[in-house]
Amino acid sequence: MPPELDIADRALLAHLQNDGKASLQDLADVAGLSTSPCWRRIKRLEELGLIKGYVARLDPKLLGLHALAYVFATLIDHREETIAAFSRLVETEARIVECASVTGAADFILKVAAKDPEDLEHFLMRGILSTGLVRESQTHFILRQTKTRSPWPLLG
Repeated sequence: MPPELDIADRALLAHLQNDGKASLQDLADVAGLSTSPCWRRIKRLEELGLIKGYVARLDPKLLGLHALAYVFATLIDHREETIAAFSRLVETEARIVECASVTGAADFILKVAAKDPEDLEHFLMRGILSTGLVRESQTHFILRQTKTRSPWPLLG
């Protein structure tokens, strides 16, 4: 059951999603609170797990990552050991920036970042397929990203 959020909580969450570096005073102003109650609310939202952390969003191209792809991976089987080994691979491999278990023909969708198409191919062949965990994969290069991050909707 999600926690009850009032208008001040929603204002804080909306503002933090767009500006994780907002000052406490800015947040208090947005929420219509003084700084002490605002700070307590933010701490409460963190303790509830609604706020999972604060990060800087980086530009992958400026980091030399010119190949982004979605990889649909189907595991060799669905035994607990296979899924656990695949999960360890996903957690330890920096090139895999997102992973989701999905319904449909594939078991997982991975978002993979690489320097160029050759680097991506090398990673797929030696980093994923050679593990023996994946029966089949399908790779879709991202040509252009039109929306890379958006705030989560705060539906009331």
